[in-house]
Amino acid sequence: MKKNFTFAAIILFAAVSILTSCQTQNVASRFTSKYAKANAGKVYAQSSETVELGYAMLALTDFAQNDTTIINHNAYYTEVVNKFSAFKNSKGVKQLNAQLSRNPALAKSYVEGLYAFQMTGGRFGLKADYRIDLNKVDFKRYGALLENFYKEAAFHSFYVQHEGMYSEMVAKANSEFTLSAAQKTINAQGYHIIVSPLAKGIITMTIKGHVYTEGVIFAGINIEPNADKKFYNASLISRNMLAE
Repeated sequence: MKKNFTFAAIILFAAVSILTSCQTQNVASRFTSKYAKANAGKVYAQSSETVELGYAMLALTDFAQNDTTIINHNAYYTEVVNKFSAFKNSKGVKQLNAQLSRNPALAKSYVEGLYAFQMTGGRFGLKADYRIDLNKVDFKRYGALLENFYKEAAFHSFYVQHEGMYSEMVAKANSEFTLSAAQKTINAQGYHIIVSPLAKGIITMTIKGHVYTEGVIFAGINIEPNADKKFYNASLISRNMLAE
């Protein structure tokens, strides 16, 4: 199968991306020495259901429709919008849309903040190693709204149907996004690469603790001609296999 994207291209893109790397307080740390020892010098790529959920709700906003820097308007984006169009007027989407209409710059704070959370048994909760109190987005409010969207839209089913595509992206990131490549993108001791079909370009953040500094890279896909169609077809194959 022809590869649909390369992280070497993403690294090159990062050098000229208008989305620049900076230290952030959108997510703060509760890193322990045990966490630091387990993660230092390593690169982990992952697809996060929580991040994908947050991106999906973001995709339904007017901001996303007009955005050219954070949201990738590919076939997957079109599928997400069509799939969840009935929830465009849900409370969560309307509140997020209103907040981004007033301050579009908060979209980056919103995306970065999602990293600190996880879905467990349908509940949107903060991971033990992070703090979110300094983020300009009120995740105490959005947590409940994201939970409602997750349940009402049956988002978990959608996520499972596309796991083949997410897994391919994670495998590609793990094989090509080396420690040296990550170090050229952002200065940290360990790295987490968050991949999503909805991400465009590169968003980076540094989470500093007393014993450890973590670099987080939200990596978009370098789409070749018709690559989004291939991803879409792969998701359909995965869906059909689950249905059999």
